[in-house]
Amino acid sequence: MAPHQAHPDDAGFDLYADQTVYFAPFETKRVSLGISIELNKGYSSEIRPEPGLAIQSPVKCIPTTIRNGYHDEIMATFTNLSNQSNQINKGDKVCQLVVQHDTQVQLTNLDE
Repeated sequence: MAPHQAHPDDAGFDLYADQTVYFAPFETKRVSLGISIELNKGYSSEIRPEPGLAIQSPVKCIPTTIRNGYHDEIMATFTNLSNQSNQINKGDKVCQLVVQHDTQVQLTNLDE
């Protein structure tokens, strides 16, 4: 399924698994989303958990930043936090992509 915003004022685009993936207990895997992205200079994006899945499933999305200039396939990382096997099915809504404007900041070390 193609990424889309379910509502015009949504902050993120819903993303869908491009493959069925089986997870052993406590296993972590990357899942293909079947997309890539091209961002304008000064922007980056984040993969974030899909709110419904975050509550209902023991398979959790690990938040990830996608830097500007990354043009390869976007994959999301998931961990099965259960002691039972689980799966993500091809076509399942699994996470969200949020695009954001990058702000330059200066960090300072604090003396101890």
